Amino acid sequence: MPFNKQKHVLIAVLDWGLGHATRCIPIIRCLLAHDCHVSIAGNGLSLVLLKQEFPQLHFHELPAYHITYPSNGSFFWHLFAQTPQLLRAIRKERIEIETLVRQHHFDVILSDNRYGCYSEKILSVVITHQLNIQLPASLSWGKLLVDYVNNRFIKKFNACWVPDFPSGFTGKLSESKKNQVRFIGLLSRFQFAQQVQESDLVLGLVSGPEPQREIFEKLLRIEFRKMNQPCLIIRGLPSGVLSETKDGNITILDHAPTQQLQLIMEKAHLIISRSGYTTIMDLQAIGKKRVIFIPTPGQTEQEYLAAELEHRKIAYTQTQDRFNLVEAIKKSKQYHGFDASSHQTNLLNEAVEELLQQTY
Repeated sequence: MPFNKQKHVLIAVLDWGLGHATRCIPIIRCLLAHDCHVSIAGNGLSLVLLKQEFPQLHFHELPAYHITYPSNGSFFWHLFAQTPQLLRAIRKERIEIETLVRQHHFDVILSDNRYGCYSEKILSVVITHQLNIQLPASLSWGKLLVDYVNNRFIKKFNACWVPDFPSGFTGKLSESKKNQVRFIGLLSRFQFAQQVQESDLVLGLVSGPEPQREIFEKLLRIEFRKMNQPCLIIRGLPSGVLSETKDGNITILDHAPTQQLQLIMEKAHLIISRSGYTTIMDLQAIGKKRVIFIPTPGQTEQEYLAAELEHRKIAYTQTQDRFNLVEAIKKSKQYHGFDASSHQTNLLNEAVEELLQQTY
């Protein structure tokens, strides 16, 4: 649908693993297809990745959250201890966003999980599937408080977009009775599943905050050395240089651009990764059949998603402390994998068109 006035849209992306950045790639493509002027705000590796994908766009730096995961101990208590710095970062980005709106005259803000990136002066949309945050059983007493705080942040936006279908992968994570929630379908940077012949490659995808990113990479190296076939680790560390190193039967890449990564994933016989939601959407987009998930310890979202996919017989999962690749490979043969046929949807395009119409 044509629009008379070119809209200026700001995409604000959380730097908490690369998933928030990569799932914004199809949104940015959709906005550009609607002749929008798109700017991107963020920090860290997420911003580096998007600069590589869209070098022609304008970029703005936002305050870093500096969130870390624990190497051991309670995940949520570790996160709770970082609450003051998280709230400070949200307040800082709130001030920065108002400055950017005043300077650049944006028409719309789309914020992927950055809760300070909204303005009362223009339409502001938050993108998240975390409407119903899952807590471990030991912290169930804090559920009402967590829900209250989460909903209070979401209510500051004009709308909430959930990257899923109403009865999709996220299950109870995206359950909400709020009227402003809109499902926009699965978001993947991969556009079309290609018919490529699989090799015997075993692929390990590593990402997420430190130190768990590095811990997972080290575990993969240990397990891959036991294999009598080629293995590849993509470390999830985008930079200006695409470096490649060898370690016996293991090839190590810091990062792979979208097209290269899609081809690698399609050719791989088996993929081992965290059960982050963006990774799941990418695997669904290409219809990957052999997948093993190792959730980040204590990360209840990843643990919940992995358990759901295992229950549906889509992918096998192991805990990190019991990771045994030989055993996991045997058990993974009992699972049927992802089905790319249900990926295509017009929900995102419809949501973007409606949003742009509302700016008049």
